[in-house]
Amino acid sequence: MVGRDRRRALAPFLAVHDHPRMDEEGQQPDPTQRPDPAQQLPQPPPQQGLGYQPPPGLGPTPASRPAPTRDGNANAGWLVLTGGVLVIVGVFLPWITATGPSGTFSASGKDANEWAFLILGGFATVRGLSMARPGMFRFQLGTPLIGGVILTVLVALRWSDLQKALDDLRSVPRVTASLGIGFWAVIAGTVLVLLGGVMAMQRRRL
Repeated sequence: MVGRDRRRALAPFLAVHDHPRMDEEGQQPDPTQRPDPAQQLPQPPPQQGLGYQPPPGLGPTPASRPAPTRDGNANAGWLVLTGGVLVIVGVFLPWITATGPSGTFSASGKDANEWAFLILGGFATVRGLSMARPGMFRFQLGTPLIGGVILTVLVALRWSDLQKALDDLRSVPRVTASLGIGFWAVIAGTVLVLLGGVMAMQRRRL
């Protein structure tokens, strides 16, 4: 009974002193304190894996891919290669064919010692293969255009000589003569070498 009466007597004093403790007051935010501006800045997103793509406008600019190297012209190379083969084959085929009472006669470029066509044809073949397949081997000596020009000059000279030889054969009674397939093959090969040389020069200027 005495304990209850004592607590009743002290109740008004306890009510007056019933307020938060000092440690609880320190945890409540102060309305007058301004927040730190640095704490309000947005934090950067966490780095992702290798496949992470930054948003447009952010992150480093992707490096541009290197331009493909123009290592030779395959189309021009095949033309030069085909032309060189035709020139070589044409040297061994008949350049003149004559038919008379005693039979048929033919003469090839090899019979006339046309070694210049063999050399230029071999040069065009190797140079064209180097242009068409640069990864196989390299052959940078000269240009196909120069070789084609030289072939054109030689073809023009031989054309004049062959026409004179044909006129002499046709002057013989009952003899017919014509240009053989070999010389036509040399002409076609020369044209292809020239076209390939022109294409290669245009490719270099691009």
